[in-house]
Amino acid sequence: MDPQTIQTPESSTTPQTASVQKPQVAKSTLWLTVVAISLGIVVIVLATMTVLSQKINEKTPEGPNVQRIIDKGTIVVGTDGTFLPMEFFDENGNLAGYDVELANKIAETIGIKATVISYPWDDLFGKLLTDEVDLVISSVTITDERKLIYDFSTSYISAGQVIITQRTDDSISSTVNLAGKKIGVQAGTTNETEALKYTTDDLVVRYADYNVAATALVAGEIDAIFSDLPGAKGLINDNPTLKISSDPFTEENYGVVIKKGAPDLVAKINEALNLLRQQGYLQYLQQKWLE
Repeated sequence: MDPQTIQTPESSTTPQTASVQKPQVAKSTLWLTVVAISLGIVVIVLATMTVLSQKINEKTPEGPNVQRIIDKGTIVVGTDGTFLPMEFFDENGNLAGYDVELANKIAETIGIKATVISYPWDDLFGKLLTDEVDLVISSVTITDERKLIYDFSTSYISAGQVIITQRTDDSISSTVNLAGKKIGVQAGTTNETEALKYTTDDLVVRYADYNVAATALVAGEIDAIFSDLPGAKGLINDNPTLKISSDPFTEENYGVVIKKGAPDLVAKINEALNLLRQQGYLQYLQQKWLE
């Protein structure tokens, strides 16, 4: 008997390599991760923008003097309503003029209202020192002497002094013609100071206001009046028998008067005047009242 041949399963001649499967991240999980990161970035950006916006819109705290005025809702302004066209009473008995409109506009820029009250010139500055008014806006010339007692804003108008005479008088055309002449002025003004340079003290006639001085000039009681140019224009408009006889012979710069010890209020008024200058409002007032 032949021996049996034992057959073994055929072996593949090509070695087989076992396949290794890599774990796969589900697409949904990957998408959620991307969305979460994006939302986080958006939240951070929005938060940053909010903080920046708050800083941009954040107002600088006002000083105590400005805040006091804002809290009461009005700024009280003193003026001497006898100096047309700067400050005067109109036909309805209301205060009007360049300075009155300026006071109202300054208040408007601060976000409040102005209460403008007329006082005699001699009482005007005392009202400021006793806090009965917050400001004086009344064609007040900025001088070194006054700056020792009060603070001033920057100048809002330049107006030199001129000589006013009767229209028929040709004897006075400049300060060199004033020797021996009676010169009318408002007491306590820079006009009085200038008049004393050109004639003797006994010939300088002091009046409570310019309207009284104009009446005296028309009546021939004095020879001339010293007045700042804006006021001179108002006087001759009301008194056609008078004229401006000279060119301006001084440099007068008007400022808003503030009680000393209120630097925040000075800064606020200067800020308002600068804005009104940039907007052309000061030029508008000059054209309306002085040209």
